[in-house]
Amino acid sequence: MKLLCIDTATENCSVALLNEDVISYKEEITAHQHAEMLLPMIDELLKENKIDKKDLTGLALGVGPGSFTGVRVGASCVQGLALALDLKVARITSLFMLAQAALAKSTHYPSYVISAIDARMDEVYLGVYKVVGEELLLIDHEAVLSYRDAYNYIKLNTHGSLIGAGTGLTYLVKEGLEDCPLICEYPSAMYALTAAKKIFQDNLAVDAAEALPLYVRNEVTWKKVSEQ
Repeated sequence: MKLLCIDTATENCSVALLNEDVISYKEEITAHQHAEMLLPMIDELLKENKIDKKDLTGLALGVGPGSFTGVRVGASCVQGLALALDLKVARITSLFMLAQAALAKSTHYPSYVISAIDARMDEVYLGVYKVVGEELLLIDHEAVLSYRDAYNYIKLNTHGSLIGAGTGLTYLVKEGLEDCPLICEYPSAMYALTAAKKIFQDNLAVDAAEALPLYVRNEVTWKKVSEQ
């Protein structure tokens, strides 16, 4: 199986390749250059691994939530590749990628992983995952919540040790969330590949038309030009 994964939902523009059992990746933190950087990164990654786009057996997309512009850049790229190459797409949320990255990098085995991405407007995109063996089980659903509501949700739904990930965790700590170390700030495409492989094995990958962003909310986050 040869899977290419793309995630551009946050400042981390990342691409990753699963070539049989070997994972390789490229990523760069950037605020506004995802559209310019993404295709060259993909081409370079495939060239380094001596793989042509036609050799790919599937694609994976980090669907968000996150930056509205970033999510759309990634989705457009994956949809274009999927249509051109007649490939299916595994949809993976950025919050899950964050949780997977935190779990892989943590020096201890937690009961829960808290993924929180800054959603602006005093809110965070939140995913709370229970660690069961090597699996991450999402509690309830991913949501956009105010800092206080996110804190209350975590306190109500977790009973054990925590680790955290994402740019939104700092705000939850300020609300009073204790003993939840920040393991990593950004999702990375490489941490979606194992889940993507399983999605393909279970025949749950979707057509290009269904490779759509996950916005969580419909309101577009924006800032006035003077505030940017």
